[in-house]
Amino acid sequence: MVEVDEQFYLFAGGRLLDGDLPFVDVWDRKPFGLFLLYAFFHLFGSYRIWAYQIGALLSLWGTALLVRRMAATIAPAKGAFAAAALYEIWPNLAGGEGGQSPIFYNFLTASAIALLLTYLPRMVKSSTVRRNTGCAAMLLFGLAIQIKYTAIFEGCFVGLYLLWSSWKSRTPLRTIAQDTALWISAAILPTLSVFLFYWSIGHATDWWYANITSIFHRGALPHKETLFLILKILIIIAPLFFCWLLRTRLKIVFSDTQKNKIHFLDAWTGTSLAGVAVFSPWYNHYALPVFVPLAVQAAPLWGNRIGRGVMLMVAAVGTLQGQLILWKHQVSKGNKTVFSELEQAIGSTGKGCFFIYDGPTLLYDTLPYCKLSTHQFPSHFYFQSEVNATGMNPLSEIQSILAKKPDHIVTQEPASPIENMVVRNALYATLNRDYTPTYTWTRKHRSIVVYTRKAALSPLPHPDAALTR
Repeated sequence: MVEVDEQFYLFAGGRLLDGDLPFVDVWDRKPFGLFLLYAFFHLFGSYRIWAYQIGALLSLWGTALLVRRMAATIAPAKGAFAAAALYEIWPNLAGGEGGQSPIFYNFLTASAIALLLTYLPRMVKSSTVRRNTGCAAMLLFGLAIQIKYTAIFEGCFVGLYLLWSSWKSRTPLRTIAQDTALWISAAILPTLSVFLFYWSIGHATDWWYANITSIFHRGALPHKETLFLILKILIIIAPLFFCWLLRTRLKIVFSDTQKNKIHFLDAWTGTSLAGVAVFSPWYNHYALPVFVPLAVQAAPLWGNRIGRGVMLMVAAVGTLQGQLILWKHQVSKGNKTVFSELEQAIGSTGKGCFFIYDGPTLLYDTLPYCKLSTHQFPSHFYFQSEVNATGMNPLSEIQSILAKKPDHIVTQEPASPIENMVVRNALYATLNRDYTPTYTWTRKHRSIVVYTRKAALSPLPHPDAALTR
């Protein structure tokens, strides 16, 4: 049972195929392109989980090939290979073992940067090469933005670099203005196309709020929780960041062409890190985009004896720690057996709707779906930080859902420190009165519990007949 994010993406992709629109029937603030991607995976039917995992694996592999290609312009071939391996190792440390959105859009951003690196020498001499290369790179960033909006930071960096390159080449201002218009048009084309589609069907306001406005209404997490998340993400990034710093300290000889590329890569790396820094609340998977430039930056270390030893040590530690994290996730998040038990607990009693207040959203995708709300993502209800940021009042919405008397409600116990206790108290007032727990999966810190409405229960032959684990 991997991250709840990608479970939701797969569910939303399936609803898109059934005619439910993101931001209207299934609310979230992720771009339309991400749901369209998962809709494609959903076409594989009962193999859709395999499909999106294989798609994520191919994206990771393709990005690693691009890392090797970029690194080979500033490092020996073996160093470039080691850098590609580092990129493949590190996502396991940051919740990237599945299909988190950066796993997919990293391939697009890496493609854009690799394209620029390839044509960098020719771009200085030819305005035509610069214009065409810029259009292709900015279109790739435009597509990446439709998978996750944070790609806009690196896209802006590339746009500014193209302008600086034009200015440095003493290109006439009129030509610079024309090229800038082309680059901006290429970057905004995918997002503009989606907006115009929603505008044409009368849902422009829904799109605008979900994609542009809502993120600014999200509240901050408690100070202690924020510091904890920042510390975790810094620890994850630290080894690769150290490789970058070490590369700048070791006396590695570069050609003039390589130095120009390193200056470009340094600027890209700094921009990527800044893009992570400005977006709270700094969950682990927010670090996934920076692994691409940091892995490339580590490649030249291979040409130095000390640097080579550091790279090998970092790769070994990262591999072992990544596999340990995967094992821990199997234990703490649950596996196929646990998920099957959850399905049985919900599907074995009653024929009515079920509601996931806090739990695996993939249940909406694998069991018969009954629409109780346009807000199906659990954290939009239980996160205190989301109380004013989803276009609905979570207390009123959950009261409306409870009034429809769903047969089953999935929750977690005890309450989370970042939870909206007003909503939770309203939920548990109803659970304690009208529902009874019929399944519990007990974990070290929090348990997943299925509550079943008493009126939907058939007489049980024994008091202990409820499922437990």
